[in-house]
Amino acid sequence: MSGLLGSLYSGNTGLHAAAVGVGVVGDNIANSNTTGFKGARAHFEDLISEFIVGSSGPTQVGRGVTLERIEKLFTQGSFQTTGVPTDMAISGDGFFIVHGAEGGENQYTRNGAFRFDEQGFLISQGGQRVQGFNADGQGNLSAVPEDVRVTRRQLEPRATSQIEMHANLRPDDPIQAFDPNDAENTSSFRTSVVMYDSLGNSHEVTVFGTHTAQGTWEMNGVVDGGEIAGGVAGTPVQVPLGTLEFDDAGLLVSENIAQPVVIDWIGAAQGQVTFDFGDALNDGGTGRAGSSQWNQVAESSANFITQDGYGTGQLEQIGVDENGVVTGGFTNGRTLVLGQVALARFEDPTSLGAVGGNNFVETASSGVAVTGTAQTGGRGGVVSGALELSNVELSDEFISLIAYQRAFQANSKTIQTADGLLQEVFQLVR
Repeated sequence: MSGLLGSLYSGNTGLHAAAVGVGVVGDNIANSNTTGFKGARAHFEDLISEFIVGSSGPTQVGRGVTLERIEKLFTQGSFQTTGVPTDMAISGDGFFIVHGAEGGENQYTRNGAFRFDEQGFLISQGGQRVQGFNADGQGNLSAVPEDVRVTRRQLEPRATSQIEMHANLRPDDPIQAFDPNDAENTSSFRTSVVMYDSLGNSHEVTVFGTHTAQGTWEMNGVVDGGEIAGGVAGTPVQVPLGTLEFDDAGLLVSENIAQPVVIDWIGAAQGQVTFDFGDALNDGGTGRAGSSQWNQVAESSANFITQDGYGTGQLEQIGVDENGVVTGGFTNGRTLVLGQVALARFEDPTSLGAVGGNNFVETASSGVAVTGTAQTGGRGGVVSGALELSNVELSDEFISLIAYQRAFQANSKTIQTADGLLQEVFQLVR
């Protein structure tokens, strides 16, 4: 009798195990389209066996099955490109860190469908704030993790402080004296550069080069008088820059340039600009990497100009690189680091506790979250404009579903058979 009753209980544990397996598979299938979802699998183990003394000595008979654990499978899911820059996926190990607006414990997720709220916080679709490192006005990142927030919607202007200009000046150009009122006819070199004052106003400055002696060039800037303090609109104002000296090999020997060149802009702070025309020999340079004096060219001309000023810019777009660095693109053509998304990794992510919303919390078994930046310390990289899809493979789940179904049917047969045998036993006493 004990064997038959034991068979009933063994079959019942099999029914429970198959039901749990179907539940796990059902959850996987239900979340096959959930962003960042990680499938699970059930692990079973046999129960303690019963000892039976037979003719050959003690032996054992099993007493069913029980659930050992349900393991999350943190294999990499495929990526779906969305084109939304705040959508992020993790290629490799790691989790995004989020928590509620009112604080509380950190939670961890692979779902990177983020957006900015009305306060500029980077949040999940459920409203939890993404953790990372914010930047100051110069784009320097903090070392303290906090809510990622972008409030810098405008980039203040920067006055031009340095201009680098390279040119080739023809040694055969006529020698003459510069006249700012007849600049076109008293110079052989002409180019223009846009400069910015402290208010972000742009000013076009025309730079003229006049061949004043063999191997000597006088450089001057000319600005409309309406932009210079004390000037008259429509009347050019000369801004002397200095002279350039070349040797008989056409190499730049020295730059006799005022440092800095002072320009009194109307209504703005006084401009102080450093001009650099190349690597002069007297400065330890090669004399040829910047400006030069060589012939067999059509005319004296500039071949490189750069300046470091810019006007006011409005935030136009957001970008995120593989390190999770959030960069803003502004309407003045400049970019600035606005923050960086943090990632966390665990020694045993399969032991994380699920709390719903596709989020997890750390447990004693998972180990403590090791927080840092992407592509460091074993953490993966961030893929912007994409989301990680569920790693559930439907074909595998359907096969598992069939197997659990058959197991359930087989265990029900065990119970039916044991019940039929018990019925025969009860018939003996009638």
